[in-house]
Amino acid sequence: MALDAVEIEVGEWLRKRGLKLVAAESCTGGLIGHLITNVPGSSEYYLGSITAYAYEAKERLLGVRHETLTTYGAVSEQTVLEMARGVRVALADAVPLEQIIGVSVSGIAGPGGGMPEKPVGLTWIGLSAPDFEQAWCYVWNGSRSENKENSARQALRLVLDYLRGRTDMGYERVEVGARWLRSGALIPETVYWKDQTYRIESTGRTWEDADGIHILCMLPGGQVMELLFKLNPAGWLMRMPAGPGKLA
Repeated sequence: MALDAVEIEVGEWLRKRGLKLVAAESCTGGLIGHLITNVPGSSEYYLGSITAYAYEAKERLLGVRHETLTTYGAVSEQTVLEMARGVRVALADAVPLEQIIGVSVSGIAGPGGGMPEKPVGLTWIGLSAPDFEQAWCYVWNGSRSENKENSARQALRLVLDYLRGRTDMGYERVEVGARWLRSGALIPETVYWKDQTYRIESTGRTWEDADGIHILCMLPGGQVMELLFKLNPAGWLMRMPAGPGKLA
């Protein structure tokens, strides 16, 4: 597996910020650790990982609550957040907890194991840091090995976004057809993503913050997405706010 720029940049930023990285891996089976340790000198900023595949391992090694697993399942927002918190605590020893970032992955790599509400390729990635905590949902369309690699590399991209101080973490850049109403409202009508154009059936809650204008949109089939129109530089970003995405 070729060395990618993201592995190198993650190390550079960890050094720059004086932080350490740990990983809790399920479906990726140690691939995040493999990618990180491909970089010479990674022992300066990478403490290690825990590969916890079974429920019992997640509970015993990472401190994931049994109730979380039985209620939400291993592939869920709640589980990956507890995994990311747990690996920080488990691997903190000589290094203070406030200097450790934990990233976690749990998913359905395939080719079997999928269900209607949790299809093959569904992956949750969690990040736990002293000042930040969040989880993201993706659905990959590749083979088992491709889904694992997509998950591991996306986990590192999210770590890199956090280290860079980005506030638009988890978003993807897209092209959107939209119009401004006389009232000043911004109405998106189509979104072009991964070589396909999707019609926006309706829009829901809209809010503004320092990042720009956020709009919840409904697509055919009941898929909900969040669009973000950034003012500086101008452009559109997209993310799935929760649940498995049906577009991927």
